[in-house]
Amino acid sequence: MLERATGCLENGGRRLLRLTSRSLRTRRSLHSAFWCHGAGDIDLPSWWISLLQQPPPERATQSQSIADTAKKCLSAGLLDGGFLDFLYPAKTLSLIHKLAIRDVKQMNHRAYRSSNQAATRSFTSEAVEDRVAIDSDMNHATSLISTICEHRPAQTVQDPILLQEDQTTTENEINIGQSLVNQRADYNRSIAEYDQAWQKYHKLETSGDMPEETMIAVLKHLEKLTFNVRAQTSRHILDAFATVPIEARSAVHYEWASRASLILRNIDSAMQIQFEALERGLESVRYTKRLMRYIVKHENIEAGATLLTSWEKRHFRADFNIFEDLNSIDPKILMNKAIRIGREALNGMLSKDSDINTSTRNFAIKLMLRTLDRSGQIDQLRTHSATFEVLLSLIRLSPELSTLAIDRLLSSKTHAYDLPAVMIYEDVRGREDIVQPQMLMQRLISHLSSVHDDRHLRIVFEDYRKHHGLPSPELFALTIRQMSRQGDATAFHSLFQEYRDNFGNPTDPIMYQQLLHVHSRRLEVKEVIRNFDSLQKVFGFVPNVDCWNTVIAAHARISDIDGALKWYNKLLESEVKPDANTISTLISMHASGGDVDAVEALIQDCEQRGLQLSTSMIDGLVLANIRNGDLEEAEKIVGDALNMDLIGSRTHMWNYILNSAALQRDLSKLNYLHQCMEEADIPSDAMTYGSLMQGLCVRGLPQSAERILYRVMLQKGIRPTAFHYAVVMGGLLNVGRYQRVFQTYQRMLRNNVKPNFSAQNLLLKAATHLDIEDHKAQGLSNAESPHYRRAEELLAQAIESADVSDVALPEPVKGIGFQRLDEALTSSLFEYLIYLNAQSGAVDKIPALYTQYLETSKRLRPDAPVDLPIKMLTALMVSHRKLNQHDEVEKCWYLALQSAEPLARRAGASLAEPGWVLPARHLILNLPLMHYMKSLLFQDRTDDLPDVIAELQSAGYALTNKAWNLYVQALLMGGHARFAFQAAEKQLMGNWGGWLSSRDARKSATRDRMPFHLRNHLKPTQGYPNHRTLVQLTKAYMDMRNKYAFAGQNSPLQKLHVEAPRAVKAVVDMPRSKQRRALMGERWG
Repeated sequence: MLERATGCLENGGRRLLRLTSRSLRTRRSLHSAFWCHGAGDIDLPSWWISLLQQPPPERATQSQSIADTAKKCLSAGLLDGGFLDFLYPAKTLSLIHKLAIRDVKQMNHRAYRSSNQAATRSFTSEAVEDRVAIDSDMNHATSLISTICEHRPAQTVQDPILLQEDQTTTENEINIGQSLVNQRADYNRSIAEYDQAWQKYHKLETSGDMPEETMIAVLKHLEKLTFNVRAQTSRHILDAFATVPIEARSAVHYEWASRASLILRNIDSAMQIQFEALERGLESVRYTKRLMRYIVKHENIEAGATLLTSWEKRHFRADFNIFEDLNSIDPKILMNKAIRIGREALNGMLSKDSDINTSTRNFAIKLMLRTLDRSGQIDQLRTHSATFEVLLSLIRLSPELSTLAIDRLLSSKTHAYDLPAVMIYEDVRGREDIVQPQMLMQRLISHLSSVHDDRHLRIVFEDYRKHHGLPSPELFALTIRQMSRQGDATAFHSLFQEYRDNFGNPTDPIMYQQLLHVHSRRLEVKEVIRNFDSLQKVFGFVPNVDCWNTVIAAHARISDIDGALKWYNKLLESEVKPDANTISTLISMHASGGDVDAVEALIQDCEQRGLQLSTSMIDGLVLANIRNGDLEEAEKIVGDALNMDLIGSRTHMWNYILNSAALQRDLSKLNYLHQCMEEADIPSDAMTYGSLMQGLCVRGLPQSAERILYRVMLQKGIRPTAFHYAVVMGGLLNVGRYQRVFQTYQRMLRNNVKPNFSAQNLLLKAATHLDIEDHKAQGLSNAESPHYRRAEELLAQAIESADVSDVALPEPVKGIGFQRLDEALTSSLFEYLIYLNAQSGAVDKIPALYTQYLETSKRLRPDAPVDLPIKMLTALMVSHRKLNQHDEVEKCWYLALQSAEPLARRAGASLAEPGWVLPARHLILNLPLMHYMKSLLFQDRTDDLPDVIAELQSAGYALTNKAWNLYVQALLMGGHARFAFQAAEKQLMGNWGGWLSSRDARKSATRDRMPFHLRNHLKPTQGYPNHRTLVQLTKAYMDMRNKYAFAGQNSPLQKLHVEAPRAVKAVVDMPRSKQRRALMGERWG
C-alpha cells in the first residue's frame, strides 16, 4: 500500500494529465530509512505500539513486553533514520495524534461502532455507487415497501463484561467505600491511589472485620477508580480470592472471582469457581447467567452443556432463566451462534467416533428454543429456515425434548413457528414411547383451530382421542367449528353426531348456526334450507337471528338477490327481529353489484330501526361506489368514517380503496393512501398487504410483491393465504417468468398453505406458456397446433383433487371476476384450455374437454344443474367460429344473455323496463359480443348489428373501446359507411386529440397505439379510435368522395360532414402511410 503511495506522489506531482494507456500504480524505490523508522517524534501510547508490533501472547508479563517493544521501536526510529512524514496524508497524521491521546474506553466503543458499518472504501473498485432511479414505478415500489417495513436501527451490542456494571449502589455503600480507601481522588485513574486502596482492602479483608455489604461496595468502588487497569484489578481479585480459605469463602467471593475470570477470558477458571460454589450451595444466579452468556458468545458447547446440567440439578428442567442474559446479544448474532452450536452438536451426535452425551443435546436444543423466543423481529426467512432445520434434526435424535420444543414454539405467538411445531409433533407421533401430555395437546388443538389448519387439527384430535380418551365438549366445539369454516360437510356431520351421542343435543346456539354455515360455505343453498327447517323439528331449537342471517348469506353468496330478499321478508314476518348483521349481509350483496341506491336505502332502514351503524355497513357503501366507478365519493366516505361512531374495525373500507388504486395501476396514489391509513392509526391486515402486492404486480413489479409476501408479512406476524400467493403468481405470469410461477406454488405447499382453484388456474396458464415455448424451441411451424402436455397433466391432477370445499375459504379468489363461485370452481380450469385449442386450430380436442367439464361439474354438484358461465360460452363460441358453425355461435350468444341476466339485474327491476342492468355488471357481455359480431360479419349479416347493440344499450349494457372499434369496422366492411361514421363520431371521437406531426411520429415508437398519457387514465367505456379503424374510415371516405364527386350540396358526402365532423376531419388530416395505402388498395411506390 505504501509502495503504491510513493508511486502516486510522482504521478500526482508531475503528471497532471492522466494517460489511459499507462498504469498510475508504478513501483518506486523507498527511502533507505523506511523499513526501520519508528515515527519517533510522535507521542504514541504503549497500547498502540504493542498493537503494531503484535507481541506474542505467551510472554509472562505483558507490561514488560510492551515496554521493551516501545524501547526498541523508538530507538530504531531515532538512531537509524528520520520520520518519513511525506508518506502520510495530513488527515492521517491528525488521526494518529487523536488516537494517541484518546481514552481506551472511547476507542473500544468507537471501534465497535465502526465495525457495524459497511466495510467498503470509496476509492476502490469495490465501492458502492449511488444508483439513480430511472423507472418511477420502482421508486414508488421502494417507497411503498419502506413505509410498511419496520426499520429497526442496528443495536450496538457491547460486551457487558467489558463495561461498568449497571447496578446502582446506595449512598450508604458509597460512603463506606470512600472511608475505606481514603477518598476516590475524583476518578483521576491514578495507579498510585489504586494500589494504596488495594493495600487497605487487603488489610481489612485479612483481619476478617469486613461485612459482606461493605465488601460489595469496596469492590465496586475499586472498579470505578480506573478503567485502564481492569485486567490488573481482576488479577488482584483472584489473588485475594486465593488467599481466602475455602471454608471462609462466601457467595460474594465466588461472584467476584467468577467475574474477574471472565474479564481475563479464563473460562476454565470461571467454570472451576462456579462448580465449587455449586457444590457448597453458594452459587450466584446472576453470575451463572453471565457465565452462560459468555459461553454462548464464544460458542463453547462443552462448557455450556456442563453448566446447564449443573443448573438443572438445582432447578426444574424446563427453566430457561439461565439464558436471560442472552438478551444483551443482538438477535441476529445470537441466532447465527445458536445455529453453529446446534450444527456442532448435530455433527457430534451423527459422528461414529464422537461420544456426545445427552447434556450436549439438551444444551443445543434449549439454546435454539431460547433464541427463537427473541427472533420475532428478524425478517430473514432464510435464517429462520436454517434454525428450524437444525432444531428438527436435533429433536429427531432426542425426541424426549419434543414436548418442551412444541410448548416453547407455541408460546412464542409467532405464526412463523406454527409449522415447525406441527412438524416436530408429526415426527414423534409415531413413536410408542413418546406421548404428548394432555394439556399440551389441548393447547395444540386450540392453536391449530385459531390458525385454521384443519388438516393437522384432525391429526391431533384423533391422537388425543387415542391416547387420552374422549375429548371434552370444548375441544369438540373447536374442531366442529373449524370443519364448518373449511366446508368439510362429511367430517362436520360425523363429529356433530358423535357430540350428540356423548353429550346430548348441543346447548350452545353457535353449534346450530355452524350446522347451517357448513353448507352455506359450500354454496349448497338447498341443504341450508333443509337443515334450517329441521332445527326445531329434530333438535327442538328455535332458530335465532344468526340462523336467519346464515340462510340469507347463503343466497347472497351465489348472487341470488331474489332468494335473499325473500328470506329477509320472511324474517320480518317472524317473531325474530333483524339485527345489524342482517342489514350488513344485504348491504354486502347489493354492494358487490354497485347498487348504491339499494345500499343507501338499507342504511336508512337500519337507522330507522334504531340499530347502531357498523363498519361493515360503511364498507358496503364504499364498495358500492367503487363498483359504480365513483372513486372520489368512496374516498370521501372513508375519510368521513374516521369521525363516525361505528362498531368494528375500519380496515376493510381502507382495503377497498387501496385495491381500487392498485387496479388503476397508480402506485403513487396507492402509497399515499397507505400512508394516510397509517397516520389514522388504522391497523393493516392480510388483505391490506394483498392490495399493496396487487398494485405492484399490475405494474410489472412482482419481485417487490415477493418482498412483502416473504419478508414484510413474516415480520408483521401475518400468515399468508392462498390469495397472496396467487397475486404473486399472477404478477410473475404477466412478466413472463413462468418457472417462477411453479416455484411460488411449491413454496406455498411447503408453507402448509392450501392452494385454491385460482392458484391452480394460474399454474395451468403458466404450463401452457411453457408448452408454447417448447413448441417454438423445437422449430415447429405456427400452422401446427402446440401440444399442451404440461397443461393437460396439471388439469388432470386439478380435476382429481377438486372438491366443493375449495369455495369455502373466506379469503377472496383472484381471477374469477363477476362469475359465481360455484360456477368458477370447475369452469376456470377448462375455459382457458378450450380457448387456446380453439385459437390454435386444435378444435378436435375441444369436445373431449367440454365433456370432461360436464362430468366434473356433475360429480362435484350432483343436485345442481350444470349452467354454462359466460367465459365458458365465450370459449365455445371461438371453437364454433373456427369450425364455421355459426348456428352454434348464435346459440351460445343467447345462452350468454340468459346467464348474464341474474348476475346483472337490479333488485326488483323488471326486464321489460329499460336500464335494469347494474352499473358494476354492464361490461360482462363484451367478450361474447365481439365473437358474435365477427360471426355475423362472416355471414354478411351486418344489418343485424345495430339492432343487437341497441337492445344491449337499452337494457343498460355497455361496450368497451375495443368492442366499439370492432363494431365500426364491421359496419364499414358490411357497406354501412354512414352508420359507421355516426357510431365513430358518437362513441370514439370524444377523446381523439389529432394526429402527430410527421417528425413526432418518427420519434414515437408506438404511433399506431393510443398515447401513453391516455392508456392508463381512460375508463373501459371511454372510446378512442385505433389506427385500423381510422384507416378503414379513410378508405370509406375516399370511396364516397369518388362516388359523389358531382352530387351537389345535398349529397351523402356533405351530410357526412354535418353528422360526423370530427370523424371526417380525422380521416382528412390522416398522414399517408404504408399501412393506409395497403388497406386502400393503392400501389406503394
